[in-house]
Amino acid sequence: MRASRKPILLIMTLMVGASLPVRGEQAKKDLTLQFISTPGLFYGLGPRHLAWRPGSDQLSFVMPGTPGATPALWIYDASAQKERVLLTAPRDGPQLSLSSYQWSPQGKSLLFEGDGGLWLWSAQTRAFRLLTHTAGQYENPTFSPTGDRIAFVQRNNLCVLDIGSGQIRQLTSDGSASVLDGKLDWVYGEELSYRSTSRAYEWAPDGKSVAYLELNDGPVFQYPITAFLKDYVSITNQRYPQSGGANPVASMHVVSADGGPAASYPLRSGDEYISPDFEWTPDSKEVCFLTLNRNQTRETVQLWNPATGANEQPVVETDPYWINPLIPPFFIDRGGRFLWLSERDGWIHLYLYTRQGTLVKKITSGNWMVDLPIFQPATVHVDQAGGWVYFQATRPDPRQRQIFRVRFDGTGFERLTREPGTHEFNLSPDGRYLVDSFSAVNEPPEVRLLKPDGSDLATIDAASNPLAGYALGHTSMLSLKADDGTTLYARLVTPPGFDPQKKYPVIVDVYGGPSIQVVRDEWGLTSSLDQLLSEHGFLIWQLDNRGSWGRGHAFETVIFKDMGKHELQDQLAGVRYLKSLPYVDASRIGITGWSYGGYMTLYAITHAPDVFKCAVAGAPVTDWHYYDTIYTERYMRTPSENPAGYDDSSDVQAASHLRAKLLLIHGTSDNNVHLQNTINFIQALIDARIPYQLYLQPAESHGFESPSSVFYRNMRIFDFFEHNL
Repeated sequence: MRASRKPILLIMTLMVGASLPVRGEQAKKDLTLQFISTPGLFYGLGPRHLAWRPGSDQLSFVMPGTPGATPALWIYDASAQKERVLLTAPRDGPQLSLSSYQWSPQGKSLLFEGDGGLWLWSAQTRAFRLLTHTAGQYENPTFSPTGDRIAFVQRNNLCVLDIGSGQIRQLTSDGSASVLDGKLDWVYGEELSYRSTSRAYEWAPDGKSVAYLELNDGPVFQYPITAFLKDYVSITNQRYPQSGGANPVASMHVVSADGGPAASYPLRSGDEYISPDFEWTPDSKEVCFLTLNRNQTRETVQLWNPATGANEQPVVETDPYWINPLIPPFFIDRGGRFLWLSERDGWIHLYLYTRQGTLVKKITSGNWMVDLPIFQPATVHVDQAGGWVYFQATRPDPRQRQIFRVRFDGTGFERLTREPGTHEFNLSPDGRYLVDSFSAVNEPPEVRLLKPDGSDLATIDAASNPLAGYALGHTSMLSLKADDGTTLYARLVTPPGFDPQKKYPVIVDVYGGPSIQVVRDEWGLTSSLDQLLSEHGFLIWQLDNRGSWGRGHAFETVIFKDMGKHELQDQLAGVRYLKSLPYVDASRIGITGWSYGGYMTLYAITHAPDVFKCAVAGAPVTDWHYYDTIYTERYMRTPSENPAGYDDSSDVQAASHLRAKLLLIHGTSDNNVHLQNTINFIQALIDARIPYQLYLQPAESHGFESPSSVFYRNMRIFDFFEHNL
């Protein structure tokens, strides 16, 4: 589920890469629960929040520093290949979030979010200025393209601040608890947006107007979430549309930055959603956005002129299963030509279109895909002056990500990075420099400066392994065949001092859901908890089954209307492979997973009850009736359309088949996979008189964040497998 992406990202705070053992090295230290649970110890190695300073060859980034140290904002001069500290978080001044920084369009100032609201820092005077003087939140602020104004959302209304005068103008007035102007609600932000923020507005290139998405959550069910850690228990109502229920009503609007009435585009008949990622045409005359029907099988590119009301639809995509890419076109010139991402041939590729919707050329092709990872740096960059498009792709190995470029006419296709692993990139606005953020399963993150053709210029930062002094397991990347001969990819962690003559228990770490790929050649694949378990004699196994990301549309759509079954078939093929290994104790195989992985853990132990000895299921979906509309209906359709599929995929309905020892984990404030899921599964176990263990974490949401919660979760998982496997 898109929902599942967030726990993975939150648990990444514990992740580090495995290192290879070296012969003759000195004795290594042993890992401890306390050490692997240290807050911030492994998160964000190296530069974060990379951004090019407008009008310069300077790259800015945040260095988190060691735990307890003051973070700093750095500047790297690409032409001189030198770096310096630009500023540190003030100790006595305003409390600022350095990670919120934004450059002004002229590169002369920085915008920060912090105490009191919005702060402007002048690069010339090095002084801070408070821009907002009234109480309240100032959400998702952005500079206008002309740099003289800042838009933001306050109390669910879109506002604009004039930097010179400090005057704030409220552009919308209908924002309320149930109507959101320029801001995403929970389900849109979780399941449709490629942004890491809830922003749902865009400045016109000329800075005169703002397009915004309005979401009316009035029809949406209000889900109660209880806060228990108070003298008087309180309830927060969350707008959460469960599968088959009413969705938010979406509409597109454009308003002048000077205020006045807004032009409106209501959804047309047959459409249910407006993608929250949208763009203006270069001439500032039209807004380009995507609409989807409820089943997400038809995607329409809308070109809307708010001044005239004219609306054109240059591209319509259809798919019998569902449509994945929800990225608006990349306009490459003022004539209206655009680049379009489509999965129409089974793989996400680039296409060139005219303004009128005529296909000029398919620019990329082959059994690989242009990747679009959510919550990651942008993976498609357009160099308009040079005529290139740069992108991240799964070629030549779907477990890796390499950087490529191709000209707009399809010529000049070339691979720019070579090292096996994962490459993320950031192209300078003038196309003169390429920043490559690289890592591999056994190589910590490294940030490099490249020429646009991929040749090396300099290393900006190379992180060290924070576990280098400890006894670590070894991670191997493996492949095997599914029952029908399809190649499946997996990883196996063997303990320090591994002896192939011994027999080891195995923990199967499962995710299994669509739009996520867990077996990747990148730093963090093997977590610190994995390493601790490995140190204590467990093998750790993880496999990407059919339904997961990175292998093309046909690989993913196997699960259509029938979640659980096909994923489990591939996971069981992995278990059979494990049992064929002479050092695996086939009588001691456990399984664990979080979110969709929690769902798959429960599905596995109830549909293959004799395979797994014990299981830990974290924040599991237990019945797809309980999950949200956009995610669930994309793959399962509505309950009324697919009642048999909902019944067959339900963990709750299969709970009586449980034989393994089970630990259930859930946060009481989970606003993603609600506690309702675990409670209903527990009731089914009680009805069947089946014992279980339960760990509820008060006040935590879908991914646990507080230091005490992280430590206690790790302790419970570790102790459970120690005692039961």
